[in-house]
Amino acid sequence: MRVLVTGGAGYIGSAVVEELLRSNHEPVVFDIFSWGKESLSSILERIEIIEGDCRNSKDIIYALEGIDAIIHLAGIVGEFACHSNHKAHFSINVESTRTLVNCCTDPELDLIRDFIYASSCSVYGNVQGIYQDVTEETQAAPLTSYAYAKLLSEKILLERTKFTPHFHPTILRLTTVFGWSPRPRLDLVTNQFAYDAWKGEKITIFGEGKQYRSLVHVKDVARAFVDVLNVKRLRRSGKIFHVGEETNNMTIREIGEIVRSLVPGTEIEFIKDKATDRRDYKVNCTKIKNTIGWEAKYSVVDGIKELIEKFEVLDWNWESGKYRNSSFEYT
Repeated sequence: MRVLVTGGAGYIGSAVVEELLRSNHEPVVFDIFSWGKESLSSILERIEIIEGDCRNSKDIIYALEGIDAIIHLAGIVGEFACHSNHKAHFSINVESTRTLVNCCTDPELDLIRDFIYASSCSVYGNVQGIYQDVTEETQAAPLTSYAYAKLLSEKILLERTKFTPHFHPTILRLTTVFGWSPRPRLDLVTNQFAYDAWKGEKITIFGEGKQYRSLVHVKDVARAFVDVLNVKRLRRSGKIFHVGEETNNMTIREIGEIVRSLVPGTEIEFIKDKATDRRDYKVNCTKIKNTIGWEAKYSVVDGIKELIEKFEVLDWNWESGKYRNSSFEYT
């Protein structure tokens, strides 16, 4: 299939593009390239690149020519980054989905039947003590504008299926992503802890670190998108799947302790009087395993070891804002 990947040069997108190539698909990267094209440098000759803004219907309409499927990853990721520009956040994280869906299903244009959307398990908020774990049927209760925007985009997609029966969206609610990708991010909890420990600094945890995070490696996420794309539509059309691994459900404190075990001498500092991220949940991921056949391959230990190895061998300016979504000035 010829697959348009919005945000294809990003942290998840660059890994998805590589996985599409491994699966003999033809990826078309659609991106504004906020952090450049370095993440795609090793595969530039094997992919098509279109520079454009997914909020711009003209850009989208021309990019969709000859496309069989869409993987929609473009967005401002993370609450801190969303707060930096609320208008950019809403236009990118909500209205770009509406624009894409309108262009995919407009009767004057070619129908794009297959649409896979990257949502987030942050839509559940804080349910610890209410549910033992959350399934795809658990009531959403977003705590942040980022999570709420994800829920709005989901509704846009599912609502369109009522009027366009041959439109087949699939929603993947990702757990907290970690690990190395061609466009690294160091503002994710596991990656940040690994980096802080590697450079000899304390790991800082706000609160007591008892809140749970369900974790999944970025390479496993990439495989999930491609595995979902590869199965028959009947098994994925209009469905929501969690992407994660139950054995990677752990507290912030436990993540810090794993990093400390791999980088001896690392100190952990708890700042109990500072507000912490209120998200707290364990995620059940059996649905995607049973329906699609996808399973995670990487443990948290695997991911942390790989990150530390990369920090050791790559002489990059890790303090650069290009490795942190929250450092970018969104417009």
